[in-house]
Amino acid sequence: MWKKLEPYRSSIVLLLALVAGATLGIVSPELALKVKPIGQIFLNLLFMIIVPLVGISVMSSIAEMTDLKKLGKLLGLVLVVSITMAAIPALGIIGVASIFDPAQGVVIDLNEKFTGGQGGMDFVSMFTTNDFVGLLSKSNILALIIMSVLGGIAIGQAGERGKVIAELLKSANEVVMNIVGLIMKGAPLGLGAFFAATMAEQDTELLSTFASASILFFVTAAIYFVIGSVVYSYIGGGVKGVKAFWKNAAEPSITALGTCSSLGTLPVTIRAAKNMGIKEEIADICLPLLVNLNKGGVAMIAALKIVFIYAVLGMPFTFDVFVTTMIIAVLSAIIVGGVPGGAFLGEIFIVTTLGLPLEVIPMLVVIGTITDAPATLLNVIHDLNATQIVERFMGKKEAQTQQNTEQQLA
Repeated sequence: MWKKLEPYRSSIVLLLALVAGATLGIVSPELALKVKPIGQIFLNLLFMIIVPLVGISVMSSIAEMTDLKKLGKLLGLVLVVSITMAAIPALGIIGVASIFDPAQGVVIDLNEKFTGGQGGMDFVSMFTTNDFVGLLSKSNILALIIMSVLGGIAIGQAGERGKVIAELLKSANEVVMNIVGLIMKGAPLGLGAFFAATMAEQDTELLSTFASASILFFVTAAIYFVIGSVVYSYIGGGVKGVKAFWKNAAEPSITALGTCSSLGTLPVTIRAAKNMGIKEEIADICLPLLVNLNKGGVAMIAALKIVFIYAVLGMPFTFDVFVTTMIIAVLSAIIVGGVPGGAFLGEIFIVTTLGLPLEVIPMLVVIGTITDAPATLLNVIHDLNATQIVERFMGKKEAQTQQNTEQQLA
């Protein structure tokens, strides 16, 4: 039994720590407030590593991807499909959450002044900074991501000389991830302490909102799993594509729920794709890319987290916030979700981009941890659908190219 629970071990430990923190905050508020500095130290450590983590990880990943520049059409299709399949579930969960309030009318007071969601968003400052030094601030994560992507592309274009830097970045990424691993050993204690202090200042009704938000996600994810899979597989292969998909969907679905890892499910996903009749060369190239780029479940969670936090803070979910939420959700899926250790990066990404108080981070972690398994299921199963779609459109392009060639010869 313990072996079966092994994939969930870190999530279970973290949840138990958060439950213990919430209990301490309710039973002994004074003690809970005294342990808050422990949580603050943990969060500060995360903030200290966030800039090198994002910059090095994203730049390294893009630099490696440019090795596929000869397959530009394929990579372009993968990117378009990934962005689309991230935007759709994010938009869907926002729509559902706007109808069924995930906070259930509960509003908390953090006794802190912040500007998130108040007034218009400065998109110029959000995506750029007027000085290189600005990229070294966690407040400019979006600008850092954009510059990291450009840097990765430039490294790939440098040819043999660029490979030296790419290898250096790869080594640096391993070192940074080791640092993240050391910091994360303190996650249960740090987040538990911070959550205890947060709960000490709030009403116990806040706990019920997590259950409401999670149930909302589970139901929406189940509906999207079925309807989305049917629609996507039909686009990819018509009626035959739908039948082939459902015939082979069980094994990768069960594996995804069991491992809570898209990467860990990859061998099973590739085998399922080949059993579906997808060309081997398409499956072998697309699926490893999609594992990092196509994370609709991540986008869905990110969007729900933002709607939820704005609801419990009693802040208006304006059109500007909606646009920013969609941007964050898509970037979380195609970039943040592909960064090792990106689970906590996602929370920090949301908080820093929207200017939210640090106290909301444990709340975001609770929602993310509870919904991890179904989100992974969506990520994995729609990788198969995305591969079907890419194969179909690649086939159309190849057929069109062949037809043009024949016409020229005639």
